[in-house]
Amino acid sequence: MPKVLGITAEYDPFHNGHKYQLEEAVRRTGAEVRIAVISGNFTQRGEPALLDKWARAETAVMEGFDLVVEMPLLFALNSSGAFAEAGVEILEDLGCDFISFGSECGDLRTLQEAAFRRDMMTEDDDAGIRDLVREGYSYPRALQTVLRETVPLGPNDNLACEYLRNMKTAEPVVIKREGAGYSDLEPGDGYPSAKQIRELLKRHEDVSHMMPEAVFLRLKREERGCGLMFRDKLFPLLMEKIATTPKHELMKISGAGEGLGNKLRDSFRYCHDYDELAGSIKSKRYTLTRVQRVLANTLLGIYEEDTAGAKKYIRVLAFNDRGSAYLRTVSERGHRLPVITNINRDAVKYPELQKDIERDILASDMYNIALGRDLYSNSEYVKKPLKLSL
Repeated sequence: MPKVLGITAEYDPFHNGHKYQLEEAVRRTGAEVRIAVISGNFTQRGEPALLDKWARAETAVMEGFDLVVEMPLLFALNSSGAFAEAGVEILEDLGCDFISFGSECGDLRTLQEAAFRRDMMTEDDDAGIRDLVREGYSYPRALQTVLRETVPLGPNDNLACEYLRNMKTAEPVVIKREGAGYSDLEPGDGYPSAKQIRELLKRHEDVSHMMPEAVFLRLKREERGCGLMFRDKLFPLLMEKIATTPKHELMKISGAGEGLGNKLRDSFRYCHDYDELAGSIKSKRYTLTRVQRVLANTLLGIYEEDTAGAKKYIRVLAFNDRGSAYLRTVSERGHRLPVITNINRDAVKYPELQKDIERDILASDMYNIALGRDLYSNSEYVKKPLKLSL
């Protein structure tokens, strides 16, 4: 069997830093097959992706991956712990020998020690974290305070800890993040952040030097068509959903507990755009990322019970010849997780996944409505995995 490398990502969009991570991980491992698990049309931070999942999967294959699969919506649109858990389980089920991830500190031992401390947390620790969050601490800061961590960990470090906590068979490959931080908006030395690129694209500024040429050309192609997806385009759909959802139902939306659902219903009439809406319920207690996930969950009608009962499966998005051959090999060996290649056939084949798959379908429909796309030709019922011959 070939050596297989896996990476969980969003590639929103794929940029030079992502290219560096992939190439460095391949150099260190000698991996012959490269697999990516990516978010679908909505990301872990609660926003719609700049390009849809099919376009992002295609560019990932063009830039060095052999197989790209989708993380189910209910895990992609969730906490870092749920996101990492699903990514690792999918990659290990696909037979990955190595799983690579970025990190601000870049030190595996430091991350493993932090992951161990999180594994050893008690109920008192959990209660202490909740108390600090109520006082206005962000969850990562509250976590590090309760665990008495003297070295602050960055966003990618914290996500790396979640990957490590869930890995059972694969070997971790940590790549030190170079250049801009996860949330940096200002240009700096080295590689940019995806957030910085999205903001520059919103202002119609040049980003061609920040990403591979094929990705840039795909961005421009989409821009000339229905345009790139920014969260403002969801605002009319979101307002209608809030207005037509009873308050007691809003309180059941995933992540909307502790009064957030009430606050959303009370404030939406005073808001004129997405940022105003998110800002009206954001506070020290409710981070922007949490608020954005609640807004996305509201739009898609995702309740706490849906998130709690979410099931994992492998949705194939794109592959090349090597990825196709490898997928056949591992399919013959057998999967623990269901593999979805044809949504019409497989929704019947796996009836236990029907509700989860319907969420993926709805997410794509809402995404396409917001962009003004033709719903039939862009439907999940019509789209098939992309085969690229490179």
